[in-house]
Amino acid sequence: MQDFEALMKSLSQPVDPNRIVRADLSHLDVIADMRVAQQVENWTNILGEDFAVYAAQYRQVTVEYLHRRLNHSLFYVIKYVDDEPVAMSALEEQDELPPITVCIDNKRHGWVVSVYTKPEHRGRGYQQALMPELLQMARERGFGDVTLTTNRPDAIHV
Repeated sequence: MQDFEALMKSLSQPVDPNRIVRADLSHLDVIADMRVAQQVENWTNILGEDFAVYAAQYRQVTVEYLHRRLNHSLFYVIKYVDDEPVAMSALEEQDELPPITVCIDNKRHGWVVSVYTKPEHRGRGYQQALMPELLQMARERGFGDVTLTTNRPDAIHV
């Protein structure tokens, strides 16, 4: 009975339209859409061709990947502004050759990946807002270290 009452109370509380959420499978479409936008933008900028023609195919592959890995070895946080998803970041467990520290601390090691903010929302500090939540998730899940790399000079401050 208490579970039902708690559920009803949570449903009656307003949702913050400017929230940060820890993603689950109910956010799969949001993540997939932003991952596609991110990749199309990256490929187009790097290679100088319009890669939007591959968007549907890439989205299908992304959804399949997320079904297998989301909240097992891949953890997303999403920033909403006025109920619109505008930024995301993820923590992905390193599952290839581990660093030497794995022999010392026996903890999980991860990479910050899928760092993306929609172009019209950039420069507002959304990634800086997401990072503490992502790092808290890492601590809660037993990650010993997390690595963030970038090749974008405008993102160094994150």
